[in-house]
Amino acid sequence: MNTSKFRTFFFFILIVLGLITPVLHAQDHFRMSAEFTIKSKSPDGTQHLTIGDVFYDKNIKKIVFDVRFPQKETWVQQDTILYKVKNGALLSKSSSINISDFTIFSMALSGKLSDYGLKGSKFVLTNVEKERDNMISTWEPPQAYKKFMGKVMIMKNDDNISGVIFFDKDGYIISRQFFRKYENINGMLFPTEVIVEKNINGEKFYDITTYENVKVDDYKNEDKYDYKIPTP
Repeated sequence: MNTSKFRTFFFFILIVLGLITPVLHAQDHFRMSAEFTIKSKSPDGTQHLTIGDVFYDKNIKKIVFDVRFPQKETWVQQDTILYKVKNGALLSKSSSINISDFTIFSMALSGKLSDYGLKGSKFVLTNVEKERDNMISTWEPPQAYKKFMGKVMIMKNDDNISGVIFFDKDGYIISRQFFRKYENINGMLFPTEVIVEKNINGEKFYDITTYENVKVDDYKNEDKYDYKIPTP
């Protein structure tokens, strides 16, 4: 699958997930922050390291990455725009898919991570089977979207999501995600290690993200959660 088709696939997944029916939870958290480290590996063996802090408030709906390494920058995803800021000045502004409600942060805060937001969406649960200690469920997209995407398979262990596999319309795997090392932070279970494998143009790219010092419902650092984008 080429890069353009890969992006289109996830664009339609987000459209469908956007039709999720609201779910009420006994404890509904609203914001979180964490230190993150991303180790990326390309098919040619090239490796990259990114270190920083991430801030997310589901009411403000800005994802703010305060990057410290390899160079100090701030990345802000707001609506359909990705901003990059350096030394207090706007470095770049590019179009992006609005993923605010469908990140691991939003789903964890809203209690929807265990089913990757599929429960209550337009996806249809078609099969559930047990494999050792894991429950594996298969979800089919709505008929109208099957020309753009394929099924999604979710693996759960102890009611926590441990893996998710995305297929394209032809049945080929285009992405796999694995969630590990859960921690209980103020009653919210959060995976502190996430492994992502992407298949683009027949080549595999890997990202391993680890989270430390995770905080939930922090009433401080308002300027971090509602980061003000500098004017050009």
